[in-house]
Amino acid sequence: MTTSNPISRRVFLSRGAATGGVILVGAGASAGLAGCSSGSSGSSTSTGANKGGKAGVSTGTPKRGGKAVIGTTADIDGFFPPTNHWDNNGFLYANTIYDPLTAVAADGSIKPYLAETITPNSTYTTWTLKLRPGITFHDGSALTAAVVKANFDALKASALTGIALKQVTSVTITDPLTVVYNFADPFVSLPASLATQVGYVVGQAMLDAASKSPMTPPHPVGTGPFIYDAWQPNDHFTATRNPHYWRSGYPYLDSITYRPIPDTTQREATLKTGGVDLILSADPVTVNHFTGQSSYQVVDSLSDTTGEPDVDFIILNCASPPTNDLRVRQALAKATDQSQVIKLFGGGLSQPSNGLFPKGSKYYSNTGYPTFDPTGAKTLVSAYKQQHGTPTIELVTVPDSRDIKVTQVLQQMWEAVGFNISVKTVEQAELISNVVTGNFQAYTFQQYASPDPDLNYVWWSTTTVAPPGQIALNFSRNSDPQIETALLSGRRSPDPATRIKAYQTVNERLAQDLPYVWLGQTVWSEVGDARIQNFANPILPDGSPGQPFDNGIFFPTQIWMAG
Repeated sequence: MTTSNPISRRVFLSRGAATGGVILVGAGASAGLAGCSSGSSGSSTSTGANKGGKAGVSTGTPKRGGKAVIGTTADIDGFFPPTNHWDNNGFLYANTIYDPLTAVAADGSIKPYLAETITPNSTYTTWTLKLRPGITFHDGSALTAAVVKANFDALKASALTGIALKQVTSVTITDPLTVVYNFADPFVSLPASLATQVGYVVGQAMLDAASKSPMTPPHPVGTGPFIYDAWQPNDHFTATRNPHYWRSGYPYLDSITYRPIPDTTQREATLKTGGVDLILSADPVTVNHFTGQSSYQVVDSLSDTTGEPDVDFIILNCASPPTNDLRVRQALAKATDQSQVIKLFGGGLSQPSNGLFPKGSKYYSNTGYPTFDPTGAKTLVSAYKQQHGTPTIELVTVPDSRDIKVTQVLQQMWEAVGFNISVKTVEQAELISNVVTGNFQAYTFQQYASPDPDLNYVWWSTTTVAPPGQIALNFSRNSDPQIETALLSGRRSPDPATRIKAYQTVNERLAQDLPYVWLGQTVWSEVGDARIQNFANPILPDGSPGQPFDNGIFFPTQIWMAG
């Protein structure tokens, strides 16, 4: 099933410096993160033509040159990490012109990327990061510790991203390639955090331009495999090959273009007519439409996700009426027939969800999330009516035909128990902005894919709540001290048992607070024609396999086009 085009875990820094998880510091893990090769390749559900390997993974000899055109689910609002809202699409753009300090490997571990090593002290209150030498930005300037610190300072000063960086007490430079991060409390997961928006490093010239003219979008300057060429919002973004890329031999393509096509049906049709070479989709029906067709390669997220998957849900504003009333949120949950929604829109692939973690996850537990109970929902709505009148809710989604149909089905379910529901569509950029500022009641949403649940700290913390009208990374504005206590327990401890208990508690409290009406696991897919090669086979700088397909996100570095 599908809800809104994704805001994802990665908006701003959903795995950012305030959010990280303990990917590499469990029992028996190395105390430091070095550039050694390890890990195994992740698997994916995949079919189709691909010139010598499974879908998206080519064993043929790469051909240099050519261009690739990618159909995305939406556009973004800009390229500057401190101020722009990066969703899954934003991270595709970022992986094109920037590089992260660290990256997620196929086995879910965290590996250095621009960093060469990153090592904690014994209490995890200090982390020392050493950069790889000899890396330059697109303008010829050098990647140095000073530039990395300047990036952090800009993020820290931002009204948007600074919220999530409160626990960083200082960042210092000890030599031209070494940065030291200091924390007031143990922070076991900085390496994973630096694989997110706060870990993508932009050039000093870009930082200077943003500082000089805050209202003018700065020209993107990165170290990445492609160089920014042109961006026409809601039409296309094009980047050209970086001839001086620090990773020898990469990239293969001369250029890559992203075309935002919000409607899934139109996106699929554009692929079939040759208007794009590859599409992304969060609609499970896309998998069914292309699987088994020899002309196409299909890769989906069902078996490629490490940690927790993306989840489809309705986000409710816990700080604005009527959804600030727990009875209303309980009634909405009880009135939602997950099995019926999935039957209609899940393509036979989605499964109902009782929380963040699917069965089989070590964090899974019986959360006590409300089951479908329309009679119970009517009783709750009746009690609310006696005090406040009929609860009226605006349910909002993005302009995709299937997303609109989902909201219409929910509208019928909710009105059947006594709600007054209106349905509206907005563009994704507006949807994100409204959620960030609390200007909503109920929005279709998709979020939370992460190799570690602590990477989502800012979405649930009491420290990131703000009243409607102010920026808040706890979008639902659900403020639960028990969740905060559990989050801090998981954040500060490297002990796996402690962390499992902590995130089970978070999941169970969310089922009590009900800031979300869960629907089911998101089924992401990427579908390429026979020409586009190796789009699901990233290789990290140490030679180990990267995460092949991360819920709508991939690296374009290794892509090449067959004749």
